[in-house]
Amino acid sequence: MRLSLHTTDVFEHANALPGWRQQYDQLSSGPLEGRLEVTDLTGIQVFRERLNQQVIQRIGFPCDAIHILLTLAWPQLDSSGLIAERCVTLLPGSGECEYRVVTPAGMDVLCLSVPRASLCGLVDEEILERLRTTVTPERLRLPAAVLAEDIRLVQRLLKEGGSEHGLELQRRLTMRVAEWLEQTIDARCDLPRPSTREYIVERCHQWLIEAPDASPSVIELCKRLKVSRRTLQYSFQSVAGMTPVQYLRAVRLNGARRALKQNPGANIAEVAERWGIGHSSYFSLEYQKLFAELPSALSRKFKSLPVS
Repeated sequence: MRLSLHTTDVFEHANALPGWRQQYDQLSSGPLEGRLEVTDLTGIQVFRERLNQQVIQRIGFPCDAIHILLTLAWPQLDSSGLIAERCVTLLPGSGECEYRVVTPAGMDVLCLSVPRASLCGLVDEEILERLRTTVTPERLRLPAAVLAEDIRLVQRLLKEGGSEHGLELQRRLTMRVAEWLEQTIDARCDLPRPSTREYIVERCHQWLIEAPDASPSVIELCKRLKVSRRTLQYSFQSVAGMTPVQYLRAVRLNGARRALKQNPGANIAEVAERWGIGHSSYFSLEYQKLFAELPSALSRKFKSLPVS
């Protein structure tokens, strides 16, 4: 199965990848331009994803598979230091774990999803078991020339997966994945501990989702977390490249937009108040800045639909 999509809506883009549970929140302002190419074979799934805006990605991975990210373009270094341009990253292996990452505007990535069953006999069982329970990403370090050749192999499979050469490409790529995974024995001891900065941002994000109509100040957030204002500000700048106020406002606006898309006939002012943005004119202004359209545009689309 092959799929090629051009998307202009962050929520539609998040839901377009077959077999994955994803929720995206757009952080940077402007119209969204997304591209998604997928080749889904019996033994392996390959996709290429491109987004022109900065996005919070919350991902629930398909179970019983190994997921590997190859970055073609990654303009901003990941706060954990594990994702960077032109590198290979082994993504968390637990299907029960929700992985969260802030992807930079202009990202362009290839991703492989390889069933564990296809790696049996190629990779030591102990390694596969350890990968099954891992909850943090790992950088796989490859020489530049080897990485370039591997990227070309993945791109060929993406384009030719359904052709007569697809099966041989799939076999070659599965062998390469097995070779990458063998590196985890030595690489695992070099993993950094979970970042305090990531935890601070994630905790604030969760508090907002749990009580979207509440609007705690920066000082209140600092008191809850028992950190200084400087630490809070630095954490958000490091993880998302923006202040806590900017980040949380973007999450609120995404929540309000999601609610309006689910119920286009809803009262816009009530939705805005429910997401902690009570002043309607301010809500409309900030909404338009982020999504390049007014919130009323969804209502107009709803009203213009033909009645069956």
